[in-house]
Amino acid sequence: MGFIGGVITGIAVAAGAAAWYMSRSGSRFRDRYRVDRKLGEFGDEIETRTRDVRSKVNAQVAEVRTKATANGPEAIAGTLDDAEAAAAEEAAELAADVEEKAAKVKRAAKPAPSE
Repeated sequence: MGFIGGVITGIAVAAGAAAWYMSRSGSRFRDRYRVDRKLGEFGDEIETRTRDVRSKVNAQVAEVRTKATANGPEAIAGTLDDAEAAAAEEAAELAADVEEKAAKVKRAAKPAPSE
């Protein structure tokens, strides 16, 4: 009976150790998954803002084209400068938001100290 008891005890200890290890590695996975989810949301937000900027620029280009056909080529220069300035300003705001969000995600993604 001593041998059988040792085998049963060994299996029980191994099962307990495996359960403990799975719970510890699972917490790392869950933490990593949260970061991945945040990065996914961040990517979706960037995509939405990019679409907004693109639609604004397309509207401005359409406006410039209609003015160009109505007023001639001389009127285009001033309008294009305004459109370029507006697009550059929007792009700068988007870049600043991206940098800010990336810094937050990077801080959140730092690994926890090993226990």
